[in-house]
Amino acid sequence: MNKRIFLTVMMFAIASAHSRAQSSLQQSPPAFSLAEIWQKVAANSKVINMKELELLQSKEQLQHAQVSRLPDVSLNGEFTKLSNLPQFEDGILHSPTLYPVSHTAYNLGASVYFDLYRGGQLNRRVNAQQINVKIGEQERNLSASEIKLLATACYLDLLRGQAFQELLLQDIEEQRKVLVQIKAIYQNGVVLKSDVLRAELKLSKQQLQVDQIKNENTLAVQKMNLLMGQEETLPIEPSQPFLPDTVQVLTYETLLANAATHAPEINISKEERNITALQLRDVKANSLPSVGLFANYAYNYPQGRFYPYVLSLYGLGTVGLRASFPISSLFKNKHQVNSAALAVKIAAVEHEHTADQIRVRLREAYLQFQHELERIKVAKANIIQTTENLRIVKNSYLNQTSLITDYLDADVQLLQSKFDLSAARIAAQLQYYQIQKITGTL
Repeated sequence: MNKRIFLTVMMFAIASAHSRAQSSLQQSPPAFSLAEIWQKVAANSKVINMKELELLQSKEQLQHAQVSRLPDVSLNGEFTKLSNLPQFEDGILHSPTLYPVSHTAYNLGASVYFDLYRGGQLNRRVNAQQINVKIGEQERNLSASEIKLLATACYLDLLRGQAFQELLLQDIEEQRKVLVQIKAIYQNGVVLKSDVLRAELKLSKQQLQVDQIKNENTLAVQKMNLLMGQEETLPIEPSQPFLPDTVQVLTYETLLANAATHAPEINISKEERNITALQLRDVKANSLPSVGLFANYAYNYPQGRFYPYVLSLYGLGTVGLRASFPISSLFKNKHQVNSAALAVKIAAVEHEHTADQIRVRLREAYLQFQHELERIKVAKANIIQTTENLRIVKNSYLNQTSLITDYLDADVQLLQSKFDLSAARIAAQLQYYQIQKITGTL
C-alpha cells in the first residue's frame, strides 16, 4: 500500500515538474536574429509601405506616358432644338420678322489625331517617367536601409544592455561574498565599521544601475516592437551574438567604389541630374514645329454647310495633315531655356556634393570602425591587468596592508574594463552596419 502511495506521489511530482517546464518554455521570450528583425521591419514599416505606394504610382504614370503616344480617338454628338429666326430689318428697336427654320438639328461623328512629330516631347515624357521609377526604387531602398539601421541600433542597444546587466549581476554576486568576508573580519575587530558601510553602499549603487539598465532594455524592446508592427510590450530576446573581434571590412577604396555604384543617395542624385537634362531638351522643343495626321467622319442633320441647304441627313469625312509652328516661342522661350540650363548645372553640382558627402561619411565610419577594433584589443588587455590588480589588492586588503577604497577602486576598474569591451564590440558592430548602409549593401 505504501508503495502505491509512493508511486502516486512520484507521478504527481513528475507531472507537476513537466507542467512547470512547459509553462516556463511557453513564457520564454521569442528569440530574434538581426535578419529576422529586418524581415519583420521591412514587412511592417509604414515608411517603406509609403515608398512602395509611391513607386507603384510612378509605374502607373510611366504606363500613362507610354499610352499617350497612341492616337487620340474621340466620339462626339450633339442634339439641339432651334427657335425661329428673327430678322430686324428696321433695327433692334423695331419688331423683327420671324422666319421659320428647321427646329431640330443633330450630329454624330468620330475623329482621330495622331502625333507624327512634336519635338520628341512624348518620348522624353516616357524617358522622364522611367527615370522617376528608378528614383522611386532608390528611395525605397534608402528608406529600407535607414529603417534597418535604426532597428539594428535598437537591437544592439538591447544586446549591450543585457551584457552590462550580466556583468553587473556577476560583480554583485562577487561583492556579496566579499561583504560577508568583510563583516566576518569586522566582528573580529580587524576592520572598521566604515569598511562595511562602503561595501554595502557600493552594492546599493550597483543594484540601482541594474534597475536603470532594465529600464533602458525595456525601451529598446518597445522601439523594436513598434518597428516590427508588434505589441510594444512583447518581450524580445536577441539571438545573434557580438561580431567576432577580428572581423574586417573591405579597403576604403573598394568601399568607395561600391558606394559609387550602389549608394542610393548617389543614384538618386544621378537620376535627378538626368531628369534636368531631359527637361532642358523638352523646353527647347517648345520652339519646334508639330506635325500630325487627323481624320474625322460625322453625320449631320440638316444639311446646312453647303448651298443649297437641304432638310436631310448627310455624312462628311475629312483626312489630312496638320502642322503648326509657334513663332512667338522664338523670343518668348529664351529665358525658360536659360532657366532649364541653369537647373542642369545645379543638379550637376548637387550630384558632386552628394558624392563628396558620401566620401566623408564613409571615411568617418571606416576610421571609427578601425578605432573600435583597437578599443577591443585595449579593453582585453585592460581586463587582464585589472583582474590581476584586483587579486593583489583584495589579498592585501584582507591582510590589512591596503585600504577598502583601494579594493573598491580596483573592482570598479575591472568592471569598467569589461564594460569597455562590451561597448567597443557593440560600437564596432554598429559601425560595420553603418558602412553597409552608406555603400548601399545593407
